[in-house]
Amino acid sequence: MGRQEMLFNPVMEIVNGIEKPAVPYVENEDRTTDPYLFDLDQNDIPLFTDKNIKFVNGMVENDSNYNQTDKEKVRDIFKDMFVGSADERMACIGRAVYEIDNENSTHLTAVGRHKVDDLMEKLNIKPTAVRKLPDDGEEKTITGGALFTAQIIGGIENLKERLSVGDDQLVFDISHASTTYLNEAHVADVNKNNFSFATKFCHWTCQYLKLGDKYCIYDKVVASVLPYFVDNYASGELASWKCCRMKRAKGAKGGQELVSTIENYKKDDDGYTKYRNLYDAVLEGINKWRSENNQNGEIGYREVDRLIWYYFKGASGKRIKQALASIDY
Repeated sequence: MGRQEMLFNPVMEIVNGIEKPAVPYVENEDRTTDPYLFDLDQNDIPLFTDKNIKFVNGMVENDSNYNQTDKEKVRDIFKDMFVGSADERMACIGRAVYEIDNENSTHLTAVGRHKVDDLMEKLNIKPTAVRKLPDDGEEKTITGGALFTAQIIGGIENLKERLSVGDDQLVFDISHASTTYLNEAHVADVNKNNFSFATKFCHWTCQYLKLGDKYCIYDKVVASVLPYFVDNYASGELASWKCCRMKRAKGAKGGQELVSTIENYKKDDDGYTKYRNLYDAVLEGINKWRSENNQNGEIGYREVDRLIWYYFKGASGKRIKQALASIDY
């Protein structure tokens, strides 16, 4: 059976005056019984089936590239951000910042065009030691933007309470921490936006503290392909044409390709609110689809993020281009 025929007999429906595939799920025994093959939609994109989600979770949880620290020990660090003396709390906040920045490669230390050593000298501060973990071979320190961000986070009032309700403003405050710190110190005119780090800090702090799945992560890979999932799952006032555009394709004379414009949200004061509204519309549609196709309960940000990120993170962007090309723009 060819891949184009295998899983679906697309049923069309009218959404906001536009004809779209209803994406009904029809099991194919050969594929669904193979734990190493994704269940795919009519465009060969993974569906949010229980099998796909378990498969990706298993791969990520057991991949040494993403599990370089003892998760329970790291959980203790996040818990201790809110107990003990001011110095003890700051040491834990610093380590939490270090862990998220290091594991996600968010390049927090850099501060735009400014040399970190020069900024530290002007501020008369040195790289700061953070809380140690048992397996540390040597003392861990943070400097530059990582240090400035930790200091700003340490000064946020009611941080835990704001995290527990999913306060959007926290993402803005943390993403602009280096800017706030340096501008208030009158050391440098900085306009650094660490949007991705801020979403990951909020998400993972909630996960480690068991506050719930309150924050969707902003990741460049996910943002680059999210219009596909808007087109296939979101309903109401949101439409894929609002979060993507046509641009001239490289190497193709007169050719064009569809690209996401979601990355531009980072520049707006309400950028995270806009991003989460889009994500929520997709998530609502995914859970509606799961309910209609006999999947086991609703899923949240974490499962959606992992599945999209894992499938699209490689292949030099080819899979992203193929997904977006299927949108009737």
